[in-house]
Amino acid sequence: IEIKMIKEESQYIDLFDGNLGATWDPEKNTNIKYSLDTVDASGVPLPDDEKTNAFVDKISRRIDYIFLGSHFSTSDVKEKNIIFDEPINNTMVSDHYGVFAEIGISRMVKESPDKSATGQTNESKTEYLPIASYDTDAGFGYGAKAFFLNTLNHNESFDLVLFNSTKGERWYRALFSYPDFELRQGKIYPMAFDLLVDYDKWIKNSFFGIGNFSRFDNREYYSREPIEITLTFSRGWSQHSIGSIALRLRSIRNFNYSDTSALLTLSSSLNTETAKTFGIVLSYRYDSRNSYVNPSRGFVLLSEFEYAPKIAFANVDYQRIGLWFQNYTTLFYPTTIFATRIGVQQVNGNNLPIQVLLPIGGNQTLRGSPQDRFLDKASALINLELRFPLVGRLGAITGLDAGKVWQSLSSVDLKRWQSNPTFGLRFFMDTFVVRLDVGLGKETTGFYLNFGHLF
Repeated sequence: IEIKMIKEESQYIDLFDGNLGATWDPEKNTNIKYSLDTVDASGVPLPDDEKTNAFVDKISRRIDYIFLGSHFSTSDVKEKNIIFDEPINNTMVSDHYGVFAEIGISRMVKESPDKSATGQTNESKTEYLPIASYDTDAGFGYGAKAFFLNTLNHNESFDLVLFNSTKGERWYRALFSYPDFELRQGKIYPMAFDLLVDYDKWIKNSFFGIGNFSRFDNREYYSREPIEITLTFSRGWSQHSIGSIALRLRSIRNFNYSDTSALLTLSSSLNTETAKTFGIVLSYRYDSRNSYVNPSRGFVLLSEFEYAPKIAFANVDYQRIGLWFQNYTTLFYPTTIFATRIGVQQVNGNNLPIQVLLPIGGNQTLRGSPQDRFLDKASALINLELRFPLVGRLGAITGLDAGKVWQSLSSVDLKRWQSNPTFGLRFFMDTFVVRLDVGLGKETTGFYLNFGHLF
């Protein structure tokens, strides 16, 4: 009766329906003889209900099943048969035979791109989060974050951040994605579209010098006002392979520096003016993560190439290459995840201003060191995190950040890397993660609030 209910009510396909013999075989399987006895090991007669079971067990019948969901068809079955129905070294493996099937998924992958293209959801979600925070680099901050999922019933998302701080950060960010990043994760899709508008003004930004030997006591302050607009088109060629092309406009204005600022002595005059760039970014990503927002397994291999010619409004030209590797492994229960990120980048060009050099330090790279603590044309970064649950939606991390900069990746070495222990808390919303981190640097201690895992 139970098997009949499974097949009829759940619409599962019985893989061996009508084509499989007995898997409980008392005539041939010698292991069953113990189930046929009407007395126990000491010779005492069994209760009546167990005697009935022993009588029923004398009947050959099928007791093993493999069911397929409605997305499969019998044409997906490559092979099926009974296994372990013969003795091995004169011994039967079990008191019943096994059933085996090899199922192909190639047809499903080929026939399902339209469904997976949008990562369909019938649910709309809206989440708000007021912000009251302290950040070593930004000071005390206040603002709000809002996330809207599928509001227009097209699987799109809107991600908005409005933030001000006492040390003068003014961060206003809007991201529109179609389809939403989480909905498209692990899907095949013909086209995705993302539009990012980001304004992140720092009235009190730090400059320490260029290179890995810049001194902390040379710290000076100036104002930095970046505006970025990025339009990205991507395609999921398979469940894990994604190609993308992006157009990126950036304007980064440096001002409010002192008359004795080191910025005035650097070769590019744009260090104390506005650097404008127009970049074309090509990238390929192999991404097997089980989630975009909060992955617990899988890995990412990302390669990027950016070409920024001096055309139209742009007054800086450069090329940038980058290679990143991320890995996520679930270690044990309760779900404890070991997450790793390793990345190298290099920017090439003549007379480059500091606005386009590669930074190490701060909330997104080397927690515990001040924002943009080290600047140069090449950088390497390693982040290690052990992520574990605490209670309910609250989790925690402990880890290590390490990084260094060089004039060129050809100069990479293992000496004088800056390494900072980190720990923090995570609060898991339905559509994003709230991140609170502490980084223990050799020169400063950093406190940070942001959104989404570091990687």
